[in-house]
Amino acid sequence: MSDVVLAALLSGTIVGAVITFVQFLINRHDKKKEKKSVERQALCALVLNAIQSTARVHLKDGSATIEEKRQLHQWHDLYHNGLGGNGDADALMKAVDNLPLDVA
Repeated sequence: MSDVVLAALLSGTIVGAVITFVQFLINRHDKKKEKKSVERQALCALVLNAIQSTARVHLKDGSATIEEKRQLHQWHDLYHNGLGGNGDADALMKAVDNLPLDVA
């Protein structure tokens, strides 16, 4: 075989191997991203539920301590900014913020 044909075969083999490897990496990344997405969605739902449940208790009681409000704000920040929540808890947070402080 001539050197040109040998070089072409070798180049084609190398390019094919690189493309296959890149496809493997992309597929692996997509599967990890999908798994994280499911985990993130589950965590988002749990944190939102905690915010909603706790906020409703305080709204029913008519007050909240400064520590309870602080904790809700931490959860809301985690939900909204850290996990990319959609703002479902914003109205509840405003309602809790407007509650009088329980100093007991």
